[in-house]
Amino acid sequence: MGLCPSPDPRKYWDNIKAVELLARGGVSPDDPVVDLGCRSGIVLTWLHQRGYRHLYGCDLQAPLPPLRSALMNRQSRTFASGLRMFARNGRRMRRASVESTGFPSSFFAAATCMSVVEHGVDLPRFFGECARILRPGGLLVLSTDFWPEPIDLGGLKRFSVADKIFDRTAILQLRKLASTCELDPRGNLELDVDEAVIESDGFSFTFLVLAFERR
Repeated sequence: MGLCPSPDPRKYWDNIKAVELLARGGVSPDDPVVDLGCRSGIVLTWLHQRGYRHLYGCDLQAPLPPLRSALMNRQSRTFASGLRMFARNGRRMRRASVESTGFPSSFFAAATCMSVVEHGVDLPRFFGECARILRPGGLLVLSTDFWPEPIDLGGLKRFSVADKIFDRTAILQLRKLASTCELDPRGNLELDVDEAVIESDGFSFTFLVLAFERR
């Protein structure tokens, strides 16, 4: 696809899937797109490489592309690409929670939220906010930690609140909640997993990518 490397090799396939889903969903390079929880994420840099020019982002921390990690990994192309993206779109980045972004209503053609909702996000408020800022027909693509059976994280906090790995039941509940917020699930739901491809903090799991369309 001609994209620069991600500084985190675990963050390839779900972020690539997000880029592909936006293109297949009819989101054009002239449409405004937001990444919710964009701190150190690669998806905005990749979208910029694919020609998207109206990119927005929010995060509780300073919303910067992964420049430091790219330098540490000696990924000069990733650093340069992230810098170009931020130089063009940095004024559209803000410090805000994904549950209360402050962005205009019915503004975005698409929103991404990659590996965020498992970190203590208030899901009813989050989906309500996504429905507010997306246009009718707008696309939400999110990824999250997943394993079909429950995994006890023992109070693990990778950020300030307790994390979770979504299981089969939790994902079904999440999709139902999104639907009540006028976000209709798109695509087939595949919850049968044979291999735990992610290793993090002593736990093994995978990522799940979900897409929703604003009613």
